Amino acid sequence: MRVLTYIYNADTAVEHVDRVLERLAARDEDLEYQNVAAAENRDDAVREATFAIRESVRIGRGPDELYDDEGSPDFSAGALITQAPTGRRTIHVGAEALEALVDDE
Repeated sequence: MRVLTYIYNADTAVEHVDRVLERLAARDEDLEYQNVAAAENRDDAVREATFAIRESVRIGRGPDELYDDEGSPDFSAGALITQAPTGRRTIHVGAEALEALVDDE
């Protein structure tokens, strides 16, 4: 599995996000980090992150865990986008991202 992108919000990140970031830093591959909290324009960052999720999903809406109670995008749980050798993309949300990285070792 190849890691493409990790999307998160450092300002409201849950506990496992730091562990995911540590595991990603130890990997020997180029990947994109999207911290929506660090962007100059938060609205643009949320749009870009949402687009990355939709591009990976292709059909339908992204995982419910990436939206708050009001239906707005919320990347506090983090979202890891990976790609299998076949080209198929998978989104691992929340602690599932950490599990995917552990299983890939």
